[in-house]
Amino acid sequence: RGYLIAAPSVFRSGVEEAISVTIFNSVKETTVQIQLVVKGETVSRSHGTVLDKGTIKLKVPSGLRGQAHLKVWGNRHLAEEGYIFHNYTTVTIDSKGSSVFIQTDKPVYKPKQKVLINLFMVTSDLRPVNDRVK
Repeated sequence: RGYLIAAPSVFRSGVEEAISVTIFNSVKETTVQIQLVVKGETVSRSHGTVLDKGTIKLKVPSGLRGQAHLKVWGNRHLAEEGYIFHNYTTVTIDSKGSSVFIQTDKPVYKPKQKVLINLFMVTSDLRPVNDRVK
């Protein structure tokens, strides 16, 4: 028996993050619970059931920055076997950033062909950073 939890090391405030859960050799569904804890206070929680593997989404509240603990545990009915696993790690919560998109006029170029590109920057909610068109 074993498990694997894959999560980003940097979470973005105001974004729904995905945590991947794999439980090896599972024969029953496992309830997986996730908490994001900042300074001893749970700021977000989520849960889901996983048979072999699955993804659980966790909404990170807006306005958070700094270090947090991501706690993950899995259990079955407590009357049966109790906790299968329980673990935590430290993650960084950063403010939402902007993204730069690069668009080319062709997928493949030949030597000495002119490359035409468009660059545009958007905020985390996909709005343009400025309205200036070039």
